[in-house]
Amino acid sequence: MGGICDVQPIHLMALGHPLLDIHANVCEKFLKKYGVDANGATLKGPKQEGLYEELLQENYKLTCVPGGAAQNTMKMIQWIHQDSGKIQCTYLGCIGADKTGEILIKSMRETGVKSLYEVTDKLGTGVCFVLINGPHRSLVTSLGAAAALSTNFLQQQRPWEMVKMAQIYYIIGYLVVSSMDIVRLILDHASSHGKVLCLNLASPYVAKSYTEALDTVIPHADFIFGSVDEAEAYAESRQLDDRSALGAAKYLVSLPRASNLCCSRLVVLTQGPGPIYTISSRDKVLRTFPVTPLPPEEIVDTNGAGDAFAAGFLASYLIEGDLEQAINGGKKAATYIIKRSGFSLGSRADYT
Repeated sequence: MGGICDVQPIHLMALGHPLLDIHANVCEKFLKKYGVDANGATLKGPKQEGLYEELLQENYKLTCVPGGAAQNTMKMIQWIHQDSGKIQCTYLGCIGADKTGEILIKSMRETGVKSLYEVTDKLGTGVCFVLINGPHRSLVTSLGAAAALSTNFLQQQRPWEMVKMAQIYYIIGYLVVSSMDIVRLILDHASSHGKVLCLNLASPYVAKSYTEALDTVIPHADFIFGSVDEAEAYAESRQLDDRSALGAAKYLVSLPRASNLCCSRLVVLTQGPGPIYTISSRDKVLRTFPVTPLPPEEIVDTNGAGDAFAAGFLASYLIEGDLEQAINGGKKAATYIIKRSGFSLGSRADYT
């Protein structure tokens, strides 16, 4: 079975919130000092003021890797296909005019993803502090410039040429929170040119609190990725008769399409070690794919597993067009990331 695009390399574009993930091993006292819960995730607030400065001044060993959900997915797809020439990933986002932004640009260049960033001097580059204390990993995120991507930048010649070159777009749900004007430009272009759109629901918070914004995107979407928790949050907000994840999935594939150029919509729902569900608007058949849970001692970091699953799925499906192969590709990618600290990619030769 062939993929969904006849011409290779397939140009796949993502737009999202680019972050630099900064990993540091810290003690429990450090977490308490800055009001950070073990295994918690929070946006940087007044309690976390001075956190970065202390990490720098006290000579903690810091490891920096490009982060942000959509950026993670693009860099892993490119990593999987680094020698095949079958897929070229591109990425648009916004960063600050600072050293952190320079590190992010350099790091992304090394991944092979063709990234282009709007640079602002009004906000700092977005960062996610990954604070590691034994088996616990706590996230403190400062979006900064990451949420400031503008339509003025997108419509400039070079970024818009990248948009036009892309055959497939990957939109992360967080983008509807900060940049709905950007999303609308992509939706209009994709629909008017018969291009493929992928939507990732991103988080239960987005699915529940920004349902109307997501409902603007869904009619344009050919692929919808999410977790069972995200689907349930969407169903609750929509007040569906069936508020289960599967009820939400059936509802999502039943919604009319904005364009008739593509014939079906596929919803893919994951739930950690639980089964994966898919349903297509083509036949409305619910399919279940088992997942083999990892032994606890092999689990290092589950953050980013969903981003990795989407990467592995698309890396396979866009080329082969086979659902079962794509599910296996998604499981393989998620398993790889779960066994590593942070969304880090090692030697491609080890990915067998």
